[in-house]
Amino acid sequence: MTTVLLLAVLFGSVIAIILMVYLIDRVKRLELLSIQASSSQGEPAAVAADNGFLGLSGKTLWDAMSGKVPEGFNEADLTALKSRFEFVLQNHIETLFKLGKKDRSAGNNPETPKNPIEISTLRGTIASWIPAQHASTIYKAGHESVDADDITINRLKADIDEATDVLFSRTGLTIKQPFSERLLAAATVALPSAAMLDEIEEEPPEEI
Repeated sequence: MTTVLLLAVLFGSVIAIILMVYLIDRVKRLELLSIQASSSQGEPAAVAADNGFLGLSGKTLWDAMSGKVPEGFNEADLTALKSRFEFVLQNHIETLFKLGKKDRSAGNNPETPKNPIEISTLRGTIASWIPAQHASTIYKAGHESVDADDITINRLKADIDEATDVLFSRTGLTIKQPFSERLLAAATVALPSAAMLDEIEEEPPEEI
């Protein structure tokens, strides 16, 4: 009985080792294919190195997350990257908005935002790319949000939510909180109206 148990343990260990070797070899092969694909599209090989996304970066990563499975990959490989990509996409959106605000605050005219841009992750940095029209919409919303009135803020909220809804929808992700609420929170804080201020001034001070 002991011999049978020992053989079963040894057999299980061998299977586990073979599976581990297979998975390591597969990851290396996928990263090599990604580096080759990225190089053919003009992306630097350094960016396409191991980055937590099987070597995918830039437009290649966006396409993969949008359902265009690169050669040598399968959907299971890419589905496992979705949660990581959500973090990258969220930070890309927030970075574009902040860049717009920064340029406006510095008195600079709006520019065409850089695409892709570098996003920091636990594995280093990743080149993140999103469609140019949506990148421009988010950047311009940040630029216009500085000193914007209520009418402009409402328009910017609609622009931001429309752009981010498309980005998340195309990549199969779900928005947990509208980006307009997060990005324009400071601009939508209710301030006392002139009538409220008049009432405050007219109220006599409390007697002590």
